[in-house]
Amino acid sequence: MLEPTPEKICLIRTSAVGDTVHALALANGLKQGFPHASLTWVLQTIPYEMVMHQPCVDQFITFNRKAGPAGWRKLIADLRSQRFDLAVIPQISAKVSLISLFTPAAIKLGFDWHRSRELHWLATNHNIPGRPMGHVQDQFFEFLEYLEIRNFTKTWDFCFTPEERKWQKAYFDRIDRPAAGFVIATAHQQKEWPPACYARVMDAVKSRLGLEPMMIGGPSAREKQIAEEIAAQCTCRPIIALEKPIRRTMMQLQGCRIVVSPDTGPLHIAVAMGVPTIGLYGYSNPRRCGPYRFHDLLIDHYNDPGAQHASITRKTKLGRMETITPEEVLEKIQYGLTAYPDSQNLPEMEK
Repeated sequence: MLEPTPEKICLIRTSAVGDTVHALALANGLKQGFPHASLTWVLQTIPYEMVMHQPCVDQFITFNRKAGPAGWRKLIADLRSQRFDLAVIPQISAKVSLISLFTPAAIKLGFDWHRSRELHWLATNHNIPGRPMGHVQDQFFEFLEYLEIRNFTKTWDFCFTPEERKWQKAYFDRIDRPAAGFVIATAHQQKEWPPACYARVMDAVKSRLGLEPMMIGGPSAREKQIAEEIAAQCTCRPIIALEKPIRRTMMQLQGCRIVVSPDTGPLHIAVAMGVPTIGLYGYSNPRRCGPYRFHDLLIDHYNDPGAQHASITRKTKLGRMETITPEEVLEKIQYGLTAYPDSQNLPEMEK
């Protein structure tokens, strides 16, 4: 444990939807370990929307990259107006290294040398011990271990306002059967599953399983195009739920009976909120960035037979997503509905 116990802590994890989920569990762990400390989280605007009502965070410092130099000047001024005992920095990027340099903190805790790049080592003055690459969430928890915070409860307690709950109830009250959510797009096309495969599964979940297929995502032109392509190949008429803000997407995911998703941020949101989630993995390694629970619902076409215990790397594999069949996904959906009859019936988390 740090001596003296830190009174002001700064968490710097600025971006990526999936990693904001991972950082929320870290923030909760920090608050459990240092319950009397004030916790500040530095992050970008969309991640801030995700966690804006979390009770474990006492203050947010938001950073709008699209604001250009003015955004940087405001961020630096906000940071320099304070003084922290400890800055926890579980993100490696040139942007975050620069932010760390402007953060007034006695201790700046980052990754070990072998996992450092983009000036991360120079921007930190304390570092967690080196380990082989593991799951991203577990790498975040290494910071708690270094700080001697043990036996913490792993929680991703996304909080919504009464008004948001009212919107969520009204939204799902219009649907006359349980919803099956399908996340159809990612920021990297190589991670995506073919539209024709989605269409076949959506038709089957409605006709055979009595679920209402719902395409979930943001309102970008590309996501709308994919949704239209899927809908054109469906016999049924799936609900198209492509909208913002992201908190509505989160509530749509939470209201689903089951979710199907490739490797993208909404998958981690659904998993964190306890929604049985079928992860489709072929391009990226689920042992590094897969669902942190619901492992029995994972479809892994990345790891070859016998290679499940090989060293974890960031290597990606082209052409693997296309090898996942609609029949495999349907089988997992049927299994998931049986294995998790109650969405609160969560599997045991990794220790």
